[in-house]
Amino acid sequence: MIIDTHMHLLDPKFNNDRDLVINKATQLGITKMIEVTCEENDWWKAIDLAKTNSNIFVALGIHPNNIDNCFFNTARYNCLQSLATYESCVAIGEIGLDYHHVDLCDEVIMKQKEVFQQQLDIAIKINKPVIIHCRDAYQDMLCILKKYSPPIKGVIHCFSGQLKYAEEFLKLGFYLGVDGPITYDYNYARRSIIYEVPTDNILIETDSPYLIPFKKKQNNTSLRHQHLYRNEPAYIIDIIKSLAQIKKTSFEIIENTTTNNAMELFKL
Repeated sequence: MIIDTHMHLLDPKFNNDRDLVINKATQLGITKMIEVTCEENDWWKAIDLAKTNSNIFVALGIHPNNIDNCFFNTARYNCLQSLATYESCVAIGEIGLDYHHVDLCDEVIMKQKEVFQQQLDIAIKINKPVIIHCRDAYQDMLCILKKYSPPIKGVIHCFSGQLKYAEEFLKLGFYLGVDGPITYDYNYARRSIIYEVPTDNILIETDSPYLIPFKKKQNNTSLRHQHLYRNEPAYIIDIIKSLAQIKKTSFEIIENTTTNNAMELFKL
């Protein structure tokens, strides 16, 4: 059994064949998948998707890059907290901090921190883990997370930071998400860091339709339609193969260990 712990099947790139994509993944042994939302408009859509697909679970949250378009008032806070109690909701996410854009001002950074911590509070209240987006913001992220006692449980989605940050997150009990970028041989830095991270602390995720694995990207270079470079849950097989290669172990060990990790964190 394989679990894709992070996908975005509500993306328009899947509008024409969403059911086929789900069925293809299921046939390959990806028996559980987590649809991760980034904005309020997708919360109900994700829940409806889970209602019609028993192998799909959801995470509800507001992505840091969407905060400018969302005033996180009391009504929206209460709505998220209420929807997150649905049985299909296994986490609060995708939430976090993103400082990648150089034009960020102090006001935007403060707003990101504020909304991030409000969503952390919801996760604590309803006793669910968090799926965290962190880009070029590791110092501030760690400062915030270290304030919580007992520590918050969750995963750092698509971890791309330095080894010292990986070690800090592991000390806090977080898992690190591993995605398509590790399948690129030239991505030596990220592969070497993941080598140092115990498999017991890793989750496998595709981030579909983003971060397509290397071989699938090579195979799709001649396409001239919506599938160009589109990632999908079935491609998680390539990520497991690459992680097994990096770790010098078997596909089965990576599959079993990361599946157990996901089941433990998300109570699947």
